[in-house]
Parts: sequence; C-alpha cells; structure tokens
Amino acid sequence: MRNAALSKTQKNQQGVAAIEFALVITLLLTVCFAIVSFGMLMWAQQKVSHIAGDSARVALQQSIQGNTGFVDAACTHAKTMAAADFILGGLVDLNDPSKNKVDCLPDFVSCAWDATQSCLSLTMTVTVDGLPLVNMVQAVGNIFSNNTDGWVPEKLSATSVVKITEL
Repeated sequence: MRNAALSKTQKNQQGVAAIEFALVITLLLTVCFAIVSFGMLMWAQQKVSHIAGDSARVALQQSIQGNTGFVDAACTHAKTMAAADFILGGLVDLNDPSKNKVDCLPDFVSCAWDATQSCLSLTMTVTVDGLPLVNMVQAVGNIFSNNTDGWVPEKLSATSVVKITEL
C-alpha cells in the first residue's frame, strides 16, 4: 500500500524538475544578458571619454604648432578614432557624414579657473541606437514592459576642456 502511494507521488512529480529548470535558466540568462549589455554600454562610455580627452589634446598640440585649423583637426581625430574602435566603429561613416552617429561639438569658452583665458570645450556625443546589444536590450525590455524609455540611454557623451594658448 505504501509503495503504491509512493509510486503515485513519484509519477506526479515527473517533469517538474524540467519545468523548474526552464523557469530558472530563463531568468538567469536574462540577468546575465543584462549584465553583459550594460557592461558594454559602460565600456562604450569609457571609450567616448577617452576619445574626447585624446582629441582635446590633439587640438592643444595643433594650436601650439600654430595650426589655425586645430578644431577641425581635433574633430577629425575623434571621428577617425571612433571609426577604428571595435565597439564604436559601426556608428561612423567617414564617407557619408549624414549617416554618422558620432558628433564632435567644439566650443570656445572661458576657462573655469581664469575667465580671462580661452579654453576649448570638446564634446563627443554618440547615439547608441546602432549598437547590437542595445537593440537586444530594448527587445527584451519590450517583453516585460510596453514602456522601455529610460532602460537604455539614447546617447553617450563626454566633454574635455583644454586651455588654448596664444603663441
């Protein structure tokens, strides 16, 4: 009698482990995917910051050398670096500027430490809509919510400021 009741209970439990595994692995893979995707966005932000700083240094070097087109040289350097980058490369089309999702915005401002000095503020802005994992995060977000605004930033930006010296 006891064996009959035990075997009936065991028969009722068949397949439960597979269902539990399917539910848990789906949740686990979704969390892992989100971690990788947001990690990629943080990496892209670091790349944008690095490119903005390096391009501002190029502007400074070009201005010291007497090149009057140092602002254009800095922006060209920024777009060239973004085009050569593993992550950002797909967002830049050097041949067709209308397709670029990487913007370089130079602006002359007064230096924060001395208003009588002239500084160049170079802002790099990248629209992340074309990055592969970003589109996938938005698609996964649509599964859980109809409103995915704010889940993923639309743009990444970084600003570097350098003092432009008159020689």
